[in-house]
Amino acid sequence: MSLFELIDMSQVPVPDVIEKPSFEEKFSELKALAVSLHPESEATLELESEPLTKLLQAFSYRELHLIGFFNDGTRANMLASATGKDLDALASRYNITRLVVQEEDSSTTPPTPAVMESDDALRRRTQMAFDGLNTAGSNDGYVFFALGSDGRVLDAYANSPAPCEMNVYLLSHEGDGQPSQNLIEKVRATFGLTPDGLSQLPEPSKVRPQGDRVRVLPATIIEYQVEAEVFIKPGPDAEVVFSKAMDALNKYIEDNHKLGNDITRSGIYAALHQPGTHNVQVTKPVSDLAIDKTEAPHCTGINVTLGGISE
Repeated sequence: MSLFELIDMSQVPVPDVIEKPSFEEKFSELKALAVSLHPESEATLELESEPLTKLLQAFSYRELHLIGFFNDGTRANMLASATGKDLDALASRYNITRLVVQEEDSSTTPPTPAVMESDDALRRRTQMAFDGLNTAGSNDGYVFFALGSDGRVLDAYANSPAPCEMNVYLLSHEGDGQPSQNLIEKVRATFGLTPDGLSQLPEPSKVRPQGDRVRVLPATIIEYQVEAEVFIKPGPDAEVVFSKAMDALNKYIEDNHKLGNDITRSGIYAALHQPGTHNVQVTKPVSDLAIDKTEAPHCTGINVTLGGISE
């Protein structure tokens, strides 16, 4: 069990310090301030063509710009909303850096840039930083170190089948999610194990309690296919609605390519049933896929067709 339950960062409320005033509100405030200082200007400010009115409008826009700047600064300093280099800076407070998922390939023309760890993945590891301070060998402590051992690790899960025994399951960014032998060996080295995982390295591990016997294992990949037909309501552009439905389906598939994530028919229906959709008929999968924590679903094929316009 984790001592610190990870919260869903997408549900963190926007702090009160972030303002969302309108131009009209700010302009009214400035007009009221100007009139309070110079009551004789009230009639002048009622005329849109007056230079003073234009000046107050410019000040109002400028103030909105500054408020937006301060709002962005607030978001950049919150783990829930920081992105890019702002998130890198926050993670560095916990001695965590963004990992490389795929190295740069300079042999191609043009060179293929490196693929870096996503913001969501880095945010998750930063949330788990306190699990890394746990010296008792908690499940989430093992997950934290497995995720940080190599950028190719997409997801990890740890359990203890018996006292002093730990199994760490890996899901990879590569291919269908099955980790390569090289990646398994890299994670084993993180826990102070030899490449075959049968012995301990001469140098003691800094992250594995001495009494723990650790096994690093590949996750079991559960394959499935999606087959469905989408019917559009009269009026909306069918291709636009269908494109949005496919984007939502692909996101559902990607988001659930994790350890222990079920694939449900209702989830597929919800993804495909975008605004403008009349009906969705899903033929595959024929039932929900129950996935345990040592498994991960992998979609091997998508066959979604546009059934036409429903009258």
